[in-house]
Amino acid sequence: MSCTSDDSTRYQRVREILNDAAEGSAADYGGLGRFWDQGVDYLKSARLHGIAMIAIAPHSCCGHSAKQSDDPLSAASGLIQGLKGAAPFDGHRFPPLPWGGKRVADTDIQFIADWIDAGCPDDDDASAAEAIPLQLEVEGVSYITVRSNTEFGLAATGAWRTTRPGELKQRVNLDCLGEAELDRLRGAFRQLYSLNDWPEDRRSYNNQALIHQNHCQHGWERFLTWHRAYLYEFEQNIQDFFPEITLPYWDWTMPQYRPDQPELGWIIPKSLQAFLTGEAVEAMLAKLSPTATAEQAEKFFGLTEPRRYFVSQNAFFRHVYNVIGYAFITPKTDDLNRRVMIDALLMSNALWYPLRYPAEYQNGGTINQVIHYHYPSAQDIREIMSLNNFRDFGGGSIYDAAFGFLDQNPHNTLHIWTGGQNPNADGKGSYEEGLPEVQTPAMATAQLGERRSLMVRAGGRRFHSRPDMYTQPALGDMFSNLTASYDPVFWPIHVNVDRLWWEWQKLNPNSTPVELDAILSPWNYTQRDTLNTARFGYEYVLNTCFIPVGLDAPVGRFLSQPIPVSERTRGFRKAEVRLHWVPQLDRSCFIRVFLNQPDAGAHTDWRDNSHFAGYLAIFGHGACYGGPGHCAAPPPKAREYDLRTPNHNMPRNHRVDVTDCARRMLEAGDVLQITLVVIGGDYEEEIDLLKLEGVSLNFLD
Repeated sequence: MSCTSDDSTRYQRVREILNDAAEGSAADYGGLGRFWDQGVDYLKSARLHGIAMIAIAPHSCCGHSAKQSDDPLSAASGLIQGLKGAAPFDGHRFPPLPWGGKRVADTDIQFIADWIDAGCPDDDDASAAEAIPLQLEVEGVSYITVRSNTEFGLAATGAWRTTRPGELKQRVNLDCLGEAELDRLRGAFRQLYSLNDWPEDRRSYNNQALIHQNHCQHGWERFLTWHRAYLYEFEQNIQDFFPEITLPYWDWTMPQYRPDQPELGWIIPKSLQAFLTGEAVEAMLAKLSPTATAEQAEKFFGLTEPRRYFVSQNAFFRHVYNVIGYAFITPKTDDLNRRVMIDALLMSNALWYPLRYPAEYQNGGTINQVIHYHYPSAQDIREIMSLNNFRDFGGGSIYDAAFGFLDQNPHNTLHIWTGGQNPNADGKGSYEEGLPEVQTPAMATAQLGERRSLMVRAGGRRFHSRPDMYTQPALGDMFSNLTASYDPVFWPIHVNVDRLWWEWQKLNPNSTPVELDAILSPWNYTQRDTLNTARFGYEYVLNTCFIPVGLDAPVGRFLSQPIPVSERTRGFRKAEVRLHWVPQLDRSCFIRVFLNQPDAGAHTDWRDNSHFAGYLAIFGHGACYGGPGHCAAPPPKAREYDLRTPNHNMPRNHRVDVTDCARRMLEAGDVLQITLVVIGGDYEEEIDLLKLEGVSLNFLD
């Protein structure tokens, strides 16, 4: 299921304008960083040397009127003043914005100003509901604005990209991400790869991978805790550049991987496989020698649409040689055409890695055919999840050391499966059809002496350099804990291991490692620090969709656009509708949730109604008894050094379990549409009460 809209939001356009103007500037804006590029809430709260980048609108509370200005909000915003070069950004106190970049065009400044005056919407799009005025008597106000029940569209980014206190980010199933989300993930990896040009830069991909090479923990109780901290650190490194990105997980037991016959399944996720884009094909064809014929060029472009995936470089090159018919290519490491094609594959997919030979075995055949490899099955996972002590599940302590079963299989198993053995080690062989006979166990025994020296080499390599990518080693890098983290497939495998521990913790909350105060080198986390993932700000979901609403006006009745649910998502264990950032409501109410019943209302019978999914009750705040601002919602983030507990008027989040209803609806179709009906204490429909940031539909494994 992809919950991603192809339409760009205005905020995304604002980011593009400012990032383009900033170019390669290293300005950090007094420690703020690129304040426009870290989410709307961060931008709205950003103060550059005391100057608010987005001016705060005057507001009223509980009927008390606020003085209004005739000037638009943008005119008082430091961002617009800075872009225009107006004081204090006229060069006397500060230079114009962005610092170290180029000036922004007047038309683009006006676009940003209009966006600010519209309230800085995060996920606005053409399908968002319009506000309509209703003449209602409210103390001190002539009328209030209420949203009509036009369908609310899905967020352009798909998921809920929150920066709100108390809202966890979500790690999602890799196979359920939409193509736009995958492209953002690829862009994040490219960003880290680009930093490899500075070998001392700790943020570079190679230096992040080096942490595992030098410090990884396996075979005892620190395996799970150390890798949870490692994943968190790597994810934070990515979020320094792309705050909305979280690390996805690979559930290798899903049906598309055929655990009973894994050599017939996907082998690894499609998003990690080799493919070509049209741009990459054009660049590749310009460099091939001899030049490809017109027919061959057409076949190369034919791989881009519909996209053709290849599990390994060997599979790709065999297709080029035998199907496309371009025979001027060999497995030799100095073959220039092979190098040009590897460049094209890397240009197309930053998550593909040439030194990965999933399920492949030397001399032909798959690893499963030759040694009857034990690929982890759903039954294996069920048995591991049924364990009731940490020693068996995650590993023993220093006093009773032992591999945990999760560490042995599936973890070790997946490393070997994805690493594989290179059929063209040392550049031997040919891509021409007619493989050598599949190696048998008897043949393998005869080569025992040679095989004893078969291991991954780490010394002397410049990882992720093109010369290294062109090599033909005997084994994939996932085969060794010294090199595994250099392969992007490492991350979704380990995120899934962490997810399984997260699930197991809910079943066994009191089962922990023995030495909880042990330090996890090279950081200062203890094992105890890692026990609660909420402390690290994330949770796991199979898939999620966020429908932005906005707090600027109440919702008369909420109706989402139909949400497509893919076959891969339909294996969910639980489905939830969540209401995000609901402020204190003046009056008590019930909120009923219906699926695929867009005309549901207050008088729709919910008993014996297959479309009724559940309800929640909200206890109202009542009339304010204080002065102006007493009952206003507090700022999303407390001031620095404000150590008081959260304000009792802090907006809240609500959840409704809709599992049974969602399953009923999906038996008859492949979409879900959410209707929320707000019912007051008199059991009549409330049309001017509910405010919320948005609604999400979440599927859990």
